[in-house]
Amino acid sequence: MTLLGLVDAVSVLSGGVYYGEEFVVLAMLGEAVEWVVAAVVFGVFAVAFLAATVVSVLRNTSIHRNDWLASIVERLEHEYPILRQFDVAEKVEPTTADRKQTLKQQYVDGDISDAEFEREMERLLDDGDGNEKSTANTATSIEIED
Repeated sequence: MTLLGLVDAVSVLSGGVYYGEEFVVLAMLGEAVEWVVAAVVFGVFAVAFLAATVVSVLRNTSIHRNDWLASIVERLEHEYPILRQFDVAEKVEPTTADRKQTLKQQYVDGDISDAEFEREMERLLDDGDGNEKSTANTATSIEIED
């Protein structure tokens, strides 16, 4: 505002005609229209490339899998349906193999008892398909014997 007032004062002192602030602003925009358009176009391109980069990184990055993160992502996908096209919830949800590995680690560390381990392993095997169940039973019995 001060700059516009200064321009008006210089215009009046130099014997020119007083122009309103709106006219001065429009004249300045008229002179800079090419630069404004170029800045907007470059801004749109920058946002598009940023979005493409984020999507590419999310699709190619190995993301830590856990139930807490999966529940947050599912909530976000429910809130913002456009996020479903990126399948992030499936990428962060632990697989049966991840759950088995976590369960085995808890058993080895002594965090859970034999009965809890067996019960949770049976639950995981029941959640898997038939082929996975038969191979998993063999692997489980071998590892328990070790």
